[in-house]
Amino acid sequence: MKFFSLLLFLSISGTAFGQFDFMDNGDQLGPYPVLDSVENKQEVEQMLYLQKVRTGADCAEAQVQATANLATLFGGKNGVLSDNEIAKVKKKLTMVTIKTGTEIYFSKSEFKRPRPYLTHPEIKPCVDLESSTAYPSGHSALARVYARMLSVIYPERSLQFFERADKAAFNRVLGGVHYPSDIVAGKKLGDVLADGYLSDSGLREELERLGR
Repeated sequence: MKFFSLLLFLSISGTAFGQFDFMDNGDQLGPYPVLDSVENKQEVEQMLYLQKVRTGADCAEAQVQATANLATLFGGKNGVLSDNEIAKVKKKLTMVTIKTGTEIYFSKSEFKRPRPYLTHPEIKPCVDLESSTAYPSGHSALARVYARMLSVIYPERSLQFFERADKAAFNRVLGGVHYPSDIVAGKKLGDVLADGYLSDSGLREELERLGR
């Protein structure tokens, strides 16, 4: 994930972030499978299988989402959101996006799991490489948060939002830049964050009004 949100975090005053309490995500997410463990070897086998069967079209689809945002995750050809809906929703979710990106950054900094292609050279990514660490998957976390928020705005499309978020997460494994356990942790982080955001009745009401 391109951590544009960290730059935004550094450029926004502390007052703007005073409303947020940042989490200790280590206990929330738990440890990842250590190198050379049975679990890690199984993950590598899964990735190598996907590497063998993926197509150029699969990689092209995954590459579109190399930078994660509302448009790349939920818009575009055959997207769940129209361009007009993305423009309408994007501003309302600005602070949610920044907070989520910052939590992802802190979590990755805490775990420091190397990307799979760095420790397993037989894994050959077919999407842009990342300078950040692997665990948890930022794309998966952000996509999950967006799916939860969008499901409040447009509840009739909830299933489509979650399907799209799950596909975006899977594409990170298929593309060779994340282990499966990174994806699981990313979804878990996204749900924890979304639960916190949606516990704010004011925000939930604003999102509901947005879809009317």
